[in-house]
Amino acid sequence: MLTLKVVVVGSCACGKTTLIRTFLRDDVRASVPAPTVQEVYIGHMRHDGKEVRLVIWDTGDSDLLCDPHRAGCYAEADVVLLCFSVRDIFAGSEVPSRWAAEVRHFNPGVPVLLVATQMDLREDPVTVQELSQIKCRPSTVAEGLQLAQKIQAAHYVECSALDLATVRKVFESVLHTCLRTTQARQKKSRWKCCW
Repeated sequence: MLTLKVVVVGSCACGKTTLIRTFLRDDVRASVPAPTVQEVYIGHMRHDGKEVRLVIWDTGDSDLLCDPHRAGCYAEADVVLLCFSVRDIFAGSEVPSRWAAEVRHFNPGVPVLLVATQMDLREDPVTVQELSQIKCRPSTVAEGLQLAQKIQAAHYVECSALDLATVRKVFESVLHTCLRTTQARQKKSRWKCCW
């Protein structure tokens, strides 16, 4: 059975734990308590008739820059989900300068999927009103794509934990990215032996 290590990072309250638990339960629930440091979950998917095991590392809610608890999570990761909430007005600066930099520092070659969470809040009147009071708005798809390009993410995907289809899409993207990366590495290693 293929086993993939998936590390999930992002700012406090961006919806990391809710995304993971919604995927694992395969249903939508109102609220989820956040872990204090980190938790490891096991999930399964099928690909080409074979089962794939996902070892998902939820890095918790520490906002410390280069938190020592998070540093160890990156070792041997097959992919990193870098999450941000569409309502986070600081995501445009925090994602590249803090999160992407941390990922590249601890595991330079790992593919990164940029995941915009809480996409349902784009249409939420309360969220829109709160952000408009400080002359802001939820981030757009175009802004997310630009951010993904800026950090050289392997893929950009959006989700809402209230929409199972979008949650599944995140983890399907994990699988496709990991398989594509593995195939590219295998091709590269074949060529190295010939030179």
